[in-house]
Amino acid sequence: MITRKSVLFLLAIFFCFPIVIGAADRNVPGQPFKNIQNQVNELLQQLRGVLTRFTPPTIAHSLSCAGASSLIIDLTFADDRGLAYFAIQEQGGNPPANILIFVEPELTTAEYQLTVDPGPGIRKLLFIAQDIEGNVNNSLLEIAPDVCF
Repeated sequence: MITRKSVLFLLAIFFCFPIVIGAADRNVPGQPFKNIQNQVNELLQQLRGVLTRFTPPTIAHSLSCAGASSLIIDLTFADDRGLAYFAIQEQGGNPPANILIFVEPELTTAEYQLTVDPGPGIRKLLFIAQDIEGNVNNSLLEIAPDVCF
């Protein structure tokens, strides 16, 4: 039967054994702490690698007017690991505009140009991007009716 004391004893041996082995080399002062520091550094490096996997794609846009009746939106979607798709959706449009574009698997940057007419009220466009790791980012752009005046 495994008791609580035996479990604690096994855990103590498991965690302290590397320190005892490192302490066997008595010629190098502070060796057990250097071993622990090396292990901590390796874990931090692995953690940084994991955190970069969960960084969502970036979405950038710039606006320019083509006369008084059309607005040109230049979009850029980017991700270091590769994009899976990007989408544009008009929120509450009549009729609603939905654009979904899947990109090539190794593409890290995608650019898209969209021309819209400012409406009688505020128009809302939602931009969405997903990378090949499944991370998603979105950005909402509100377009005032007098944006090109």
